[in-house]
Amino acid sequence: MSIKKKIILFLSLAILFLGIAFFAIFFKPREYLKPKRGEVVETIYGLGTVTADQTYHMRSGITLSIRKLFVKEGDFVKVSQPLAQLDQSIMRSPIEGTVTVVAYKEGEIVPPQGSIIMVTNLKHLYLEVSLEQQSVLPVKENQKVFISFESLRNERVEGWVKSIYPRENQFIVRIELKNWPSGVLPGMTADVAILVGKKSDALLIPLRAISAGQVERLRNGKKEKVSVKLGVIDGEWGEVVSDNISVDDELLIRKK
Repeated sequence: MSIKKKIILFLSLAILFLGIAFFAIFFKPREYLKPKRGEVVETIYGLGTVTADQTYHMRSGITLSIRKLFVKEGDFVKVSQPLAQLDQSIMRSPIEGTVTVVAYKEGEIVPPQGSIIMVTNLKHLYLEVSLEQQSVLPVKENQKVFISFESLRNERVEGWVKSIYPRENQFIVRIELKNWPSGVLPGMTADVAILVGKKSDALLIPLRAISAGQVERLRNGKKEKVSVKLGVIDGEWGEVVSDNISVDDELLIRKK
């Protein structure tokens, strides 16, 4: 085969492939899907941090030296158990818990308000979730919560919303658990799913059908773009609360 014929063959194949690609991009088959009736659950997702409800920071109001340490990190202490001797005073723990910080050694000088020893009650824990304003608005006390810890993916734990409050321009949700998995410690994180809404026998449409608040509706052979208003939504479906969609309609689905 001559060079000229090879060039012509190469150009012909290139044009063919470009034509196929153009057709695939701009002439995709249009997929329609009907609405359905069913149950929909609206869920707010967040990342929770395990937090201890009881902590004690042993501090001194004046400069003192550490004469003796009675505990080390990891020790379990009871109420009134000695922690350290500062000059002539013996400091005791007001709570039961585990020593999680010993910041100074014997003989060292402690500045005023310096945290010397920290005791944490590892039996009284809760989850703290920070949400954006839009996400926190539907969250209410006593709503059910499902929790999944990273190292325990096969174990889903139930909890509930205890309270919602602001903190330094953040919106905090406190979550209590019915049963804590063994080994969970403060500082660990967990995926949190808060159930904020639920509807039964709702008219549902796929969220992939919605673009800029509108859907392309096929009704009696006629295509028309109509605005829709949604109520409760989950990850894939949304409840239609406007009256311009019926179960007999077909809706154009956007490709993933």
